[in-house]
Amino acid sequence: MKASRSAPSILVVSAALLWPVLGTGLGCAPGESSQQSGSGGQSNSSGGAVGSGGSGTGGASSGGNGSGGSGSGGNGSGGSSSGGSSSGGNSGTGGRGNGGSIGSGGGLGSTGGSGGDAGSSVGGRSSGSGGAGGRNSGTGGAGSGGSGGGTSAGRASPGCGKSGRPANGKVYVAKESWLLFPASYDGTKPMPALFGFHGCGASNFGDGTRTEYSDQTSNNVLGSGYVVAVPLASSGDCWTYGTDITRVKALYDKLVNNYCVDLDHVFATGHSSGAQFIVQILTGSHTADASYFKFKAVAPVAASDYGAVTTPTPIMYIQGKTDSVRGNDGKTTVDTFVKGNMCGTTSTAYAGVSGCTSGSTQVNPGCVAYSSCAKPTIWCSHNDPAYSGTSHGIPCFAAQAMDFFFKSLN
Repeated sequence: MKASRSAPSILVVSAALLWPVLGTGLGCAPGESSQQSGSGGQSNSSGGAVGSGGSGTGGASSGGNGSGGSGSGGNGSGGSSSGGSSSGGNSGTGGRGNGGSIGSGGGLGSTGGSGGDAGSSVGGRSSGSGGAGGRNSGTGGAGSGGSGGGTSAGRASPGCGKSGRPANGKVYVAKESWLLFPASYDGTKPMPALFGFHGCGASNFGDGTRTEYSDQTSNNVLGSGYVVAVPLASSGDCWTYGTDITRVKALYDKLVNNYCVDLDHVFATGHSSGAQFIVQILTGSHTADASYFKFKAVAPVAASDYGAVTTPTPIMYIQGKTDSVRGNDGKTTVDTFVKGNMCGTTSTAYAGVSGCTSGSTQVNPGCVAYSSCAKPTIWCSHNDPAYSGTSHGIPCFAAQAMDFFFKSLN
């Protein structure tokens, strides 16, 4: 069932607007023109203000070369092994096994400007990098917020060995889906996969050249370390659960049966309406849907409370403290996951997520980890004003934070 909205809006609106979430429709954000509910279109705020990416050097090499680790850990880092499960930087890629984020180092957000495209609002996406690679070595890990270790190998999908990397690393089906493949994808070695659920609005839905989650994963650790699957809502705008869950399952089947991914490391993120879609998969009577995907972890951004969590799942929930679209800081949504994941009542600062700059604002991620959880539960309550000053957007630290969280689960 779709929810209606009281009035159409333009792409850039004031931070005072708030749209209700009704039934199974997915709540609105500014900049939407569809009559469905859901998240809004992108704003042009804070675009690529952050180009910091790899300010920290990883040992002897600068963070930008793959790593935070090509020279860390072993080469001038006191010889200690790096933050990952294998020795610091042996791979030289900052990827699986070394402490730096996959393909990271200074590459995280090094372009900085992609956030300005249709308001992807990520800016540099992450300042973390440089190599958490030699993190335990005393030198190489000076760079902030690297990855939480490489992704351990899991079950190979049926598509492994069927074909190599698609032309230009992209497979686009008009108004239906995108599949985006890192340069390192060769079709034989299983890679982790990340589903990205867009927000409402024409800009977030995109066209034949881009979509919200092609923007959000380009030139950062998510795009270089994960096969990114981007389903598109059937409405061309906002998500409607009962209609779109079949489409998302079809994309999952296409991905695993035709391409080489790690079935034990399939993750999901989404923005606003897309975040609400993820939360609905894990709540209510949708346990069969949750079992279909078996997400290793999720990282919704600016979702809503859909009641009791029926499929406990590791989560990093991200929402602005002053999100004027939702009209709250997301605590009620977090509380459902705290309860569903059987957490204690206390929380402590979550280390490993780096701050960043969004426009003129120094952003504090504000991440905390809840205690004694059956499934890890993280809440990042940040001050990034992205999304036309509404704090409803994807914050500049999101890519680095998600990657760190996902890798910490191995």
